[in-house]
Amino acid sequence: MPRKTIKKALWDALEDLSKEDFDKFRHHLLDRRAEPRVRRNRVEGKNFLEIVDVLVSTFSESGAVSVTLELLTTIGCNREAESLARDTQSSSQF
Repeated sequence: MPRKTIKKALWDALEDLSKEDFDKFRHHLLDRRAEPRVRRNRVEGKNFLEIVDVLVSTFSESGAVSVTLELLTTIGCNREAESLARDTQSSSQF
């Protein structure tokens, strides 16, 4: 079975979120105090595919995984965080 790309792993993690959890994720993404910060207009009204593009373009692929893991854990989506960590562990070791 081919390994998932980082983007595909991020898509899968965000797609698995309920609407409420996805909204929490976007809110916490905007509320991050660490640089670089994401502007509201880049995430408002966006779907999970578009959010992944914002994450990767803002933080790089490995940074997007770290930020996503942090935010998923913060909002209590530990199952999705574990799945993302598992899916990206082998992808980031090239």
